[in-house]
Amino acid sequence: MNVACLLLPNFKINSELKRHPYLSKKQVLISGFVENKEVIVEYTNNINGVSKGSLLRDVLMKLKNPLIIEEDNQYYSYIFDNLLSGLFKVFDRIEPAKYKCMYIDISDLYIPSYGRNIEIAEEILNIIPECFNSQIGFSTGKYSSYIAALLSSPGKLNALEFNKTNIEKIPAHLLPVTDELKKRMYFLGLTSFGKIASLNKKDLLFQFGKEGGFIWDFVNGKDGSEIKPLKLKDKFSKEITFHDATNNYDALLVAVETLLFECFVLLETAKRYPKKISLICVLIGGFNWIKSVTFKTHEYDKEYAMNIFKKNLLTYPFSAPVEKITIQINELGDENGFQLNFFSGLRKESSLKNAIDEFKTRFDVESPFYKIRDLEPDSRIPERRKILVRYDP
Repeated sequence: MNVACLLLPNFKINSELKRHPYLSKKQVLISGFVENKEVIVEYTNNINGVSKGSLLRDVLMKLKNPLIIEEDNQYYSYIFDNLLSGLFKVFDRIEPAKYKCMYIDISDLYIPSYGRNIEIAEEILNIIPECFNSQIGFSTGKYSSYIAALLSSPGKLNALEFNKTNIEKIPAHLLPVTDELKKRMYFLGLTSFGKIASLNKKDLLFQFGKEGGFIWDFVNGKDGSEIKPLKLKDKFSKEITFHDATNNYDALLVAVETLLFECFVLLETAKRYPKKISLICVLIGGFNWIKSVTFKTHEYDKEYAMNIFKKNLLTYPFSAPVEKITIQINELGDENGFQLNFFSGLRKESSLKNAIDEFKTRFDVESPFYKIRDLEPDSRIPERRKILVRYDP
């Protein structure tokens, strides 16, 4: 197999700079929450002495007036999926690693000549906007193509062939193994691919077990990692472009309802169900407003999605008229993948009510069931976004 890795370094920061070009010369931090702590997710290249995962409060003590942007994963997903869709128009087999890179099977296109490699790389780069500083690596497997991309530079191709000269100085910490194993290798002086390749395979097996054999094979060009391609048919979208941009609430609702109807007709025909539906409004000036609905079971409901979108459209103060509306259906499931409900045959509200009434009568207790309701969906404190409410129909 021949694999191209399209690396997207600092994808979230570059997505924000695409949305707000005027930030290009400012110090920008993207923050998010991990275990209820606000940490640094990504930051611009003009910031030094900061690392991902650092507590935001600690970083703010080091920097003077940086601009802080809250992590917007809905927007990043939208941008990433658009790039992926563009690649699917040219390549059939792609495995995305969300917000990080994309692996492309180029086996049918690859010819061992530098000129042909450049042509394939240019096809990829023509699809990806320059602002993402894409790096491309070619090799014989997924892991090795990723390393090749890491060793490349923005807008450039690195075709990595595993020979003695090429691997001599590749750092051992790039190996796809655990951090603990990398530390052991470091203390033994195995700091480069070249040093590892010069050893006997039996010595590595004795020292590290099966992982030692994997390491030796890998640095000697035996990369058996294959891509697991995503099927584009598992996601689709419908869109409406307004002849005259508008922020009229009724017009936006009609557009959303029409698109939802078209999408659900396709879903029902194919006997598929959506795990996630996104509403994307493109505003004049290139700004995007995105709202997603996630279904945790196959009991999806068009009206449920419509009600959420209505609520958000009504309360959101659009900064500019809307040019285009897209409904994007993501992560489809099929009927064979349905999870069984706790009450296997009780799919109707009335049946559930009867079951709860019987439970209360038999055990002389209040309803033991709860619903999750929105409290402050946009709160920066995760615990305030939802609330449990006793469910007793």
